[in-house]
Amino acid sequence: MLKLYGQFRSRAFRVAWLCKESSIPYEHVNVTINVAGATCKEPWYAAINPNKRVPAIDDDGLVMWESAAINVYLAEKYRSPLWPKDAAGKAAMLQWAFYIANDVEPQMIVMQRHRHMLPAEQRNEKLAQEAEQQVLPKMQVLEDHLAKHGCFAGRAWGMADFMVASVCYSMWFNKFPLLERFPKFKAWLDASVNRPMAKEARKLRE
Repeated sequence: MLKLYGQFRSRAFRVAWLCKESSIPYEHVNVTINVAGATCKEPWYAAINPNKRVPAIDDDGLVMWESAAINVYLAEKYRSPLWPKDAAGKAAMLQWAFYIANDVEPQMIVMQRHRHMLPAEQRNEKLAQEAEQQVLPKMQVLEDHLAKHGCFAGRAWGMADFMVASVCYSMWFNKFPLLERFPKFKAWLDASVNRPMAKEARKLRE
């Protein structure tokens, strides 16, 4: 059986959500991060993921880490209903997966750390504001696309949408005020995280 290593309040949530959407059974192995004695630093886990981060998977001997790569692999192997039906759909999925990881997520993480995660005395609002200004034009690209097409996968919510929504879930969970500037994206994200299987996955995390 597929093993999923990580804690659900981490990027492991993205894999758990994909598994829910795709009816993929798995065994969860809790691996802690960002705490004293975190198990992600232990030798047994470093042998699975030398980057000492989560998530990682062991799928009948195939070991992988990096959540986006894991989800693409699982969706294709297990014939997820989200998987693109043609080359054009796969191209859109990869385009938006790379875009959200490279152009949105880094700034999103900075805002999250300095407005939500770090202790108050360690937060730097200047860094958060700089990150917000950098991400605004990137968010506008998402907004404009949705205004024309309604979703990222084509005619219906699919793997491209999942790749964007699974990253931007943190914006929704932490109620980022900047979402109010992008009403179409906010409405799309609300609908995404309230899909039936998304709700099931959220129970694991929230």
